[in-house]
Amino acid sequence: MKIQFRIRRYNPNDRNAPEPYYQAYTVEVALGMTVLEALLKISEEQDSTLSFRKSCRSAICGSCAMTVNGFSRLACNLQVLPEFQKMGGMTIEPLANHRAVKDLVVDMTPFWNKMEKVNPFLMPTEKTASNAVSAEDEELIDQSQKCIMCACCNAECNALEIDERFVAPAALAKAWRFVGDVREGHGVKRLERLSEEHGMWDCVRCVHCTQYCPKGVAPLKQIERLRSAAMKAGILDNPGAKHVEAMAESVEKFGRLDEAAMTFKTLGFLKSLGKIPLGIRMELHGKMPHPYIVPQIEGIEEVREIYREAAAREKEKKKE
Repeated sequence: MKIQFRIRRYNPNDRNAPEPYYQAYTVEVALGMTVLEALLKISEEQDSTLSFRKSCRSAICGSCAMTVNGFSRLACNLQVLPEFQKMGGMTIEPLANHRAVKDLVVDMTPFWNKMEKVNPFLMPTEKTASNAVSAEDEELIDQSQKCIMCACCNAECNALEIDERFVAPAALAKAWRFVGDVREGHGVKRLERLSEEHGMWDCVRCVHCTQYCPKGVAPLKQIERLRSAAMKAGILDNPGAKHVEAMAESVEKFGRLDEAAMTFKTLGFLKSLGKIPLGIRMELHGKMPHPYIVPQIEGIEEVREIYREAAAREKEKKKE
């Protein structure tokens, strides 16, 4: 079956075409052929100037990550025919949220810089170095150890799209691998650093990182674990933790989120005043939350009983 591949080309050194453009190639596709095999076929038989990364061809190294039909995928384990039948076409582009160097090759320097920021290595102390790692302990960090550094999660991250300084899901998932290790001796310091601006609380929970991770790392789950650990460690002086506390307090008090009041509790009075222009624009577009006239829901005592039970269980855990 012949299928047309529409590939985004870019060569900044080409004086005749220095801007990105799309080029079409027709490939005879066999059953079981992967996108990477199709690209290799194009490179070997039609256009040797086409640039893309590849290595293991076994979904282990992460080198061949690219955007296929609008989503981040590993070219080596994505079969062409099922994808074509599902999407009705084949458009290949470089990873989003990364600067293209040439064709499908992107600059990974920012990715590695973010990894370095989370100190991706174990830092035990004399006290923690001898801690035995149980099966349960290993299970807590097992998912985060499966990362192959393909950057698919970063490419799909909405927060990184608007803030290039955001540490991003790949590095945060890697951070949990060490924070969650019972042999780590500087977990609190790590969490304090990750709680700063552009850190873990800037994640917008779009779930795309987990949805498009090819190895089941579930970065969002690891980010949630980091946040939970930070709050249990008493690292609360930041907008993210304050927002969580405000949400919990609002549900316990009213049975629902009082978004109008939560802004003040999250940002404080003075910072909330700075949001007045934004509030006016939201009001003009019908997006401004208003305080409830009768805030409490029916059966509020049932909600509060859940809180009391959760508090009792947490107290019992601490005793154990």
